[in-house]
Amino acid sequence: MPDHSTPNDQRRTAWSRYWKRDVLHSLPGSFTGNYEGLIGRFWQQQFESLDASRSVLDIATGNGAIPQLVCLACSTDMPRVDAIDLAEVSPDWLASQPLPCREALHFHAGVSAEALPFADESFDLATSQYGIEYCDVARAVPELARVLKPGGHLALLLHHRDSRLAEVAREELRLTDWLLQAAGFLDRLDAIVPWVAQAASAEGRERLRVDPAANRAREDFNHAMQALAGEAAASPFPDLLEEARAFSAQALGALQGASAADILSRCRDYRESLRDARLRYAELCECAMDEDMMASFAERLAANGLADIIHVPIRHENGMLMGWTLTARA
Repeated sequence: MPDHSTPNDQRRTAWSRYWKRDVLHSLPGSFTGNYEGLIGRFWQQQFESLDASRSVLDIATGNGAIPQLVCLACSTDMPRVDAIDLAEVSPDWLASQPLPCREALHFHAGVSAEALPFADESFDLATSQYGIEYCDVARAVPELARVLKPGGHLALLLHHRDSRLAEVAREELRLTDWLLQAAGFLDRLDAIVPWVAQAASAEGRERLRVDPAANRAREDFNHAMQALAGEAAASPFPDLLEEARAFSAQALGALQGASAADILSRCRDYRESLRDARLRYAELCECAMDEDMMASFAERLAANGLADIIHVPIRHENGMLMGWTLTARA
């Protein structure tokens, strides 16, 4: 199991900033809207027995992808859904839902799976989608077993070490480090911003023409752009680098109407977003489960009283490995 060494306050801050971007789930680049296809059908099967007499716990809910699916599946007979996340979450989509859905959903921000604020035997179904594996499972699994009713069910979608999602995360982790390295692309971008700002006037352009420091900054940035193009051409998943290229073009272009200080502030915000993304990529890589880790996780569930544990890989319709599904009974 992962050691989850990143402090909780750092994780909470990074994920809270991410969810404020109004994305529904953590993989918007792979799935537009909510999860569909085989993943969607897996969840539909878990919701078949739900009605207004039932209760659901969703762990590491993010902006509520699973609660939204419950609303779609059970719109006329909604169970109570308690959705927890360590981050600050407040999904915008909830306001547009029918009244029964809004009344049935209860989001709990700043709550960890390792210390659930619910009474024993509270839930008929517990779910998590690409979430519980980010927790300290040695502490979260006993809590999960505690709050499930006798005969209650567990349904999970978890990251697979060999999935396309983990493969992309490993590459984007490498590319993030490449962008953030000292004297790397972003440092070269910062360095050229004040000089480009001077080029807004004829006098400034004349001074730049004969300033050796400006010429060095320009050459360094051109070399950085060439290096970025080479990295992008060699990468199987270059989206992050293409985004960095687009950001640099927009930032430098904005100097026609904004000050160098404003653009450097935007660059600092962009760096912060990359550092947050790096944390997410690193956690996904750390938490994605291979066969042995999955077997160990299943054994931990069994040791805490869960039975009928079934875990199998799940694939996209195109055959791409997307993760593990796991079901169990209390």
